[in-house]
Amino acid sequence: MELWRRREAVVMIAGWLPLGPSAQPQPLHFATDANDQSGLAPGGRAVLSRAFQRLGLAVSFEALPLRRSLRMTEQGQLDGEALRIRALGQDHPGLLLVPVAIATVKVIGLVRQRGPGPVDWAALAQLRVGYPRGIVLIENLLASVPRKLEATTHADLLRLLRTEAIDIALLTQAAGEPEPDAEQMSGLATLPTPLSVTPLYPLLHQRHRELLPRLTAMLQQMEDSGESARLRSVAWGGVLSP
Repeated sequence: MELWRRREAVVMIAGWLPLGPSAQPQPLHFATDANDQSGLAPGGRAVLSRAFQRLGLAVSFEALPLRRSLRMTEQGQLDGEALRIRALGQDHPGLLLVPVAIATVKVIGLVRQRGPGPVDWAALAQLRVGYPRGIVLIENLLASVPRKLEATTHADLLRLLRTEAIDIALLTQAAGEPEPDAEQMSGLATLPTPLSVTPLYPLLHQRHRELLPRLTAMLQQMEDSGESARLRSVAWGGVLSP
């Protein structure tokens, strides 16, 4: 028993000692959207990974539903969020907005080639609207639309549109991401103008306040040099490759 107490005391003391110069910091743990089926999340991960690498830090990512990950980040179980709208940083004082947009998401509308004419948000109230399950941005935008239907996958959503179960399908698409291929779009058309264009930002838990200016400067440098755009393009290519 005495030997065990001595060992326990040694462990406790070791935990209080500062890390030596060769000790490596623990990787930061970030959330990305588990429901993203585009190149948006891979592009954001690529940009953040490179930025943290340049700062001498490692980062890991966990795909989680957006609402769950927000709770976990607020509670300090996660170090940050990869891609969030600006309003979340304003509405949640325990989270720090990194003020450099590392992606832009568009909400686009798909219709049958002989479907409805020009569509805006006001016109959606008269239509049957389909959208992917779990996309919080679209859910919020459709809050006042009476006739809407969730789909589990993009393929299910396009099937609902082709079989006339819905009049329009809404999807998120990263700005600059290639358009769906011709086979996917057979018999369908994309509305000429996005219904929404929203910049997305990283968020940090407030315990990383000292990291905020360094990460901001690094991300801005990467955006200005075109490096972030190249990383996003490569990430999209990996998603779209067969």
